[in-house]
Amino acid sequence: MTYVIEPAVVDDYDAIIQVMKPWNMHHVPSSEMEELDLSCFFVARVAGRIIGAAGYKILTADQGKTTLLSVLPEFSGHGIGKALQNARLDAMRTEGVKTVITNADRSRTILWYIKHYGYRQIGKLKKTSSFGLPDVDHWTTLELDLEAYYRDCERRRINRQAYIDVNDPPPLSPYQPLIINACLTGIVATKLSTSLVPTSPDEIIEDAISVYDAGARIVHLHARDKNDLPTQDTLYFEKIITTLHHERPGMVCCVSTSGRHCPEFERRSEVLQLTGNAKPDMASLTLGSMNFQSGPSINSIEIVERLALTMRENGIKPELEVFDLGMINLAKYLERHELLQGRKYFNLLLGNINTAPATIGNLSTFYEGLPDNSIWAAAGLGGFQLPMNVAAIVAGGHVRVGIEDSIYYDFAKKTLASNRALIARIVRIAEEMQRPIATAEQTRQMLEL
Repeated sequence: MTYVIEPAVVDDYDAIIQVMKPWNMHHVPSSEMEELDLSCFFVARVAGRIIGAAGYKILTADQGKTTLLSVLPEFSGHGIGKALQNARLDAMRTEGVKTVITNADRSRTILWYIKHYGYRQIGKLKKTSSFGLPDVDHWTTLELDLEAYYRDCERRRINRQAYIDVNDPPPLSPYQPLIINACLTGIVATKLSTSLVPTSPDEIIEDAISVYDAGARIVHLHARDKNDLPTQDTLYFEKIITTLHHERPGMVCCVSTSGRHCPEFERRSEVLQLTGNAKPDMASLTLGSMNFQSGPSINSIEIVERLALTMRENGIKPELEVFDLGMINLAKYLERHELLQGRKYFNLLLGNINTAPATIGNLSTFYEGLPDNSIWAAAGLGGFQLPMNVAAIVAGGHVRVGIEDSIYYDFAKKTLASNRALIARIVRIAEEMQRPIATAEQTRQMLEL
């Protein structure tokens, strides 16, 4: 599809209003939008038809404001919105503008401005009419340092292209110290299925200390309420993390932001706001939706992006959970847009009924497809836990192991597992293979915490 971006002319008025209509931004003039100044508008045309438009306004000698930006839904995904945004930023820069104000009410749009242009959120503005999303009563106000954006623009373009073109890295040395990540509780296991699963804060704390002393360096934490039900209540996480950081300062505490029992971003992200000694070192970030036998885990791209952004802003490293190849592709997409930065840590989870089977071939394909500057751990669900753990040790990866992934110690399902016994078995196998167990300091260095 070929399109052109050009300045609007007087005869374009009606077509611009029609382009705004699908997004409820066509009420012009109104208290939210005065009459359009077409001398400050750009349009996108396909075969002469206007399919997108964007405007701006000069507020002061060095400050500008974007007004409207819209692309017809059937033409989304072709870079037209970016081209319109670039055109109006170029125009404002030519007129001496140094900072740009933008108001948006859609979370996806807000993320778009942040990840593509480096905007920052500076406040909120009460709506005066039903412009935009009718169920959102305010605009989120964003600000862009236009000079900084243009200084950094070429670097970002070069880095994104280099990232796309780079070859996959070789596997890690099998003699790198082994990081063991203990998934203690999860969402599914209950006291009825195994008395050995820790569910109360005190049990989780006791188990976490035990597995750390046995050789685990990361503890993947879920919380349960007084009724043994999964919860994202920060009071539970605060007690667990504060105690663990005090009792074992080197321990890496990774909290769950799972979408299996609470799909809402606000509830899932609440634990990411903990500070001080209760602040998590890491947080899980599942890179896509999937089905489990116990129910679906919903992780829209928008939710994943918002969680990644919150983790980035709060200095919490994501624990990137991958169940299928497409999730690796999304991780690369997030990194290209700098929502993921620095050393990346992946958990490759195989053996779920509705995602990738637990085979050596799939594990190899997964880790060979990871982006540069990544380390990874493998987990097998159910009876696949031990084979995938051992395969990871051989291949130079790391290990995720625990009751969350399998409540049994043996293939025959005759012996219930404790988390400490599962960790001790991995330590024993690694030692037989002459692979040292990572210390707390080595773990933090490898994770770049």
